Amino acid sequence: MPPINILVLVHGMVPDEEPRDPLITPEPPQGILEKLFDDRKIVIYEEFWKALVERQPELANLFENFTQTASDGEKHTFPFIGVEWLHELPAASEPSVDELYDDQRLTRAQNFVNERVAHKVLREVNEENNYVLKLLGSRYGGITYDPPTLLFVRNLVVGLRETIVTRGLGDVIYYASADGEERVRKRVYHQVLSQLHPYLDEPDVRLHLWGQSLGVTLTHDFLFGLFNRDPDYRPGFLDQAATETDKTDFERWREKAKKGELRLGSLTSTASQLPILLMRSQKVVDSFANKKLLDATDIGITDPNRVCWNIFYDVDDLLGFGTRRLYNHNRAIQEFQVDTGDNPGNAHTNYWKNSVVQEKTAQLLYNNALMP
Repeated sequence: MPPINILVLVHGMVPDEEPRDPLITPEPPQGILEKLFDDRKIVIYEEFWKALVERQPELANLFENFTQTASDGEKHTFPFIGVEWLHELPAASEPSVDELYDDQRLTRAQNFVNERVAHKVLREVNEENNYVLKLLGSRYGGITYDPPTLLFVRNLVVGLRETIVTRGLGDVIYYASADGEERVRKRVYHQVLSQLHPYLDEPDVRLHLWGQSLGVTLTHDFLFGLFNRDPDYRPGFLDQAATETDKTDFERWREKAKKGELRLGSLTSTASQLPILLMRSQKVVDSFANKKLLDATDIGITDPNRVCWNIFYDVDDLLGFGTRRLYNHNRAIQEFQVDTGDNPGNAHTNYWKNSVVQEKTAQLLYNNALMP
């Protein structure tokens, strides 16, 4: 029997006021200028998949197809499970807060906070007890002068602070909280488990996961819950599951992993924040404090001589880190420094458009989908 190969794509943080659905493919940029200034921040799943197939055409026939419903109500069938989470998507009529998923409310919360505390707002609002420095003076005496270079740096810092930090880092802080972790996992794991359900009786299922930014942590946590073989370990998701079916399915997939009927096919991570977010666990903190590496078998990497995990980072990306050297089985993990953009904001969101990311991801998927 040929193996069942299943690809899961998980986007990360989106520093936009109005995020869009990664399952909906817009018109691609036309002409040199549009392509040069392409500012689509969230990965477009179908476009990314087509780029992979261009580099490795055999991929088109190796992965299972899944039908999903986009935010516009249209059904789409793709050879991957495209996960959508955390962000409120465009709708014909704006839903009330109560109609949103818990994690989607973060978009409105972050927008509200920015409307109240963004630097531009603080400079323009005329309120008692609000004192701001002006270019040629201030409300509280004296004259200030900032040289042009400082103004440039400040504008860059403010722009990053009010996009990547308040929205992007805000997503990270939300997931790192107990409330946020529970709500995000309910939403994300349910999307994956409901699509995996028909394959519970298959003897050879291989999961291939691709994550960007905070999606890297989600894919890592999902695998850790499935493949960790510590007899005393109980996945937190078993207490967080949205439905009894999700809980039962997760337990069954764990059993299949122990029997070798579920394997990690491949893992691809872009803009990884694992070096920071792994330390949510005291056990990991203790390991690092004792200068001990993490065990890659806990996320399904069992063959130390077969490359199973590709990691990509850009040194200009403020929230993307090298991760490989925190794990054992170094020969099974490849790490690539790439150039996704010189602006820290673009560097963090452009991995899916990068030719090296596309080429190496396509090759890893192809190699490991066919592994014995």
